[in-house]
Amino acid sequence: KGDSSLGGLANMETRYRQRYLDLIINQDVRDVFSIRAKVINGVRRYLDDRHFLEVETPMMNMIPGGAVAKPFITHHNDLHMDLYLRIAPELYLKMLVVGGLDRVYEIGRQFRNEGIDL
Repeated sequence: KGDSSLGGLANMETRYRQRYLDLIINQDVRDVFSIRAKVINGVRRYLDDRHFLEVETPMMNMIPGGAVAKPFITHHNDLHMDLYLRIAPELYLKMLVVGGLDRVYEIGRQFRNEGIDL
């Protein structure tokens, strides 16, 4: 995978910045997307079958919190304020539990401003 002698993309930066090329060339990469979707659907089905409630918590916060990672900062133009992309959803999920929703889960994105993997 990624070996130019096999017709793949050898440059990792190209593979990630032009993902569509990687998907066109590499069946293995397309398979990863399919497998990931099946795994997430399986986890969701498992939790739903046990009467957990899927929820969505805020992605942007006025103050950073929930973990020790450095947050990403973004600016909301209409509100004229800086906001922090969430690091972790735990605080909001705990508030839901305290509020009486005993079984909640969220499958979502976290924005940890840490190291990078290529």
